Amino acid sequence: MKKKQEKCDVAVLGSGIGGLCSAALLANKGYETIVVEKLPIVGGRCATLKYKGYKIPTGVLGVPMVGSFKSIFDEVGAEFDVTPMTTPPKYLVGNEIIDTPESDQPDAILSRLCSDEKEIAILKRGINKARTWSPPSNEMSLQDFIYQYTRNENLAEYYNNMSDRILSTRAHEVSAKEYFQSFSGSLKDFQRVGFAPEGSIALMKALKKAIEAKGGKVITQCRAKKILVKNEIAEGVVVEGKKGETTILANNIVSNAGPKKTVALAGKEYFERGYLRELRNMVPSLQIWVTSISDRPLFDVPILYTYKTRRLVSFVCVSHVCPELAPKGKYIHYSISSPVSQIAPWNLKNEVNMHIQDLKDHLPGYNKYGEVLHVGCYWGEWPTLANAPIVGYNDIPQKTPIENLYNVGDGVAKKGGWAGGSPGCALTAKIVVDDIENRFKPGQSL
Repeated sequence: MKKKQEKCDVAVLGSGIGGLCSAALLANKGYETIVVEKLPIVGGRCATLKYKGYKIPTGVLGVPMVGSFKSIFDEVGAEFDVTPMTTPPKYLVGNEIIDTPESDQPDAILSRLCSDEKEIAILKRGINKARTWSPPSNEMSLQDFIYQYTRNENLAEYYNNMSDRILSTRAHEVSAKEYFQSFSGSLKDFQRVGFAPEGSIALMKALKKAIEAKGGKVITQCRAKKILVKNEIAEGVVVEGKKGETTILANNIVSNAGPKKTVALAGKEYFERGYLRELRNMVPSLQIWVTSISDRPLFDVPILYTYKTRRLVSFVCVSHVCPELAPKGKYIHYSISSPVSQIAPWNLKNEVNMHIQDLKDHLPGYNKYGEVLHVGCYWGEWPTLANAPIVGYNDIPQKTPIENLYNVGDGVAKKGGWAGGSPGCALTAKIVVDDIENRFKPGQSL
């Protein structure tokens, strides 16, 4: 087929949260924007699969209703169809559910796990100092930090669960600094959470619609083959779609493909050795998501956090908030787990089996009423976090060493405030778009 050529202000590679948020903001500001996506659908880890009448998430489930992600929808006029969760989470300690007011939950759980109030007070003073005065070193794990104040394994296990749930990395590996700074970062956006009744992909489709309404293009089943670089400046991308190969010339390239894939597309010869070394040290995090179904809810709240299990971190009965995600009269549940270590290799079959055994052992009624519908293992090109915040990890900037070439997404999310999730991805889009706006005007000649 004949090779074609197009021009635009910005070419965006990938239609995950970072890519579509960037493109929506740019198109809204008047930049001619083209998004290319290799898959038939948009969304990446914020998409939805339909199976046997159920809607299964590819990653994003709880949607923050305030903060950077929501603000982009407001700015570009995209529909934000999310039903708020009004019932607070509960904690499952052993096989007992702690039912206390949300504001009292942390203290109630600590008191339940440790009868020595003096020990709890010492630990809380250390934690308060780390959160409000000065965070610990990035070279210290959360577990080592906790062990400075207590050797109580119940308390240590509680923070292990918290770390795993927030940063998909267990306490012995996660940076204590990142853990404590997450509470003042984009984790705050999750203070108000909801669920999309049509699945998270509906939000990505809304951004796509907003892009196209401003004259932008979103092309699916179109794979980026090569980022064009001349004199250490990005000047375009070669893509291949259903109609053959096209060269898109652009003032700026925004990649949502992940930093390592961006290097592969441009050619590692254009990148500094130190930068390449930092990328090699990135550790993607693995999470396992099990979708279970039943003809009745397996507990009475949307979210249940688990404690002292083999692997299980949380269990979500989203049907309490959005019955539309399951066929009438049915309930859909999502459960999440991580391995003990985020350093591969793992035996995925064993990891899945332990997750499912946790469901059977800890959730009343699961053996009788629950049924596994789908198992998703997210790692590699589709990790939960592209750059897990393990001890000593490196921050990867949005700007690459190649001028006019940017990365967006959780792999380059602003650290010191949580490494992932929709808020982190959206924030990278805002940072990159602001920089492009300061350097180029819409329609500026190539």
